[in-house]
Amino acid sequence: MTTGNPEGFADAAEELGYLRAYESVTLWKPQVVADNVLTGIFLADATYRGALAALLLQESVEAVRRLTAVWHALADRSEAPARRLRRPLPLADDVQRMADTVGKAEEAREVVTHLGVGNAGADSAAEIITFGGLSWFAEAVRCAESGPPDVTVVPPEEPGGFPRLLWSGFDHEGTPRRVEIELEDSQVIALGDATGDFVTWAREFLAAYIDARAGGAA
Repeated sequence: MTTGNPEGFADAAEELGYLRAYESVTLWKPQVVADNVLTGIFLADATYRGALAALLLQESVEAVRRLTAVWHALADRSEAPARRLRRPLPLADDVQRMADTVGKAEEAREVVTHLGVGNAGADSAAEIITFGGLSWFAEAVRCAESGPPDVTVVPPEEPGGFPRLLWSGFDHEGTPRRVEIELEDSQVIALGDATGDFVTWAREFLAAYIDARAGGAA
């Protein structure tokens, strides 16, 4: 396990300062945006619903990528986590690897052991193993690997149905990718809830590591 200072940090205090800022601002940002979008989306003109839902999806994708970044930074400490977190955001394959590991876990203890964060991360560990939707978000990440996806709103297929949001883009190899969601209230709210979950889990896992480092335990 690497415990020395990563390149780019003058000392351990500067490194911990970076990690605290990452936890308190960078990780929190998608939830702040999502919460504000949810506050106004149901009051806004109906013509704005598709664009605002796309913004929610965009924030959920950033949140799951940052969760993935924290996950892999803590799980593999052959490099200091701060150095890993300074890299570009993970790709969909990285999100899927996290999803596969989570899917094999039966108890929160297995997750916190994998991440090396102890009981401080137990609540988030218990929640993430019951989530079940990480693979869907891995596909959403694929759509955004080469840049912001196109957004299309498709009319309902049947009378009384809901329009669908199509999020179409390209993965890092240039292959076309697409995900879609119904613009039904519960689906839109679920995007906001997922964003909040990803942010909460990432912040709790990273805060557990920071507290251990600050206490001299890492």
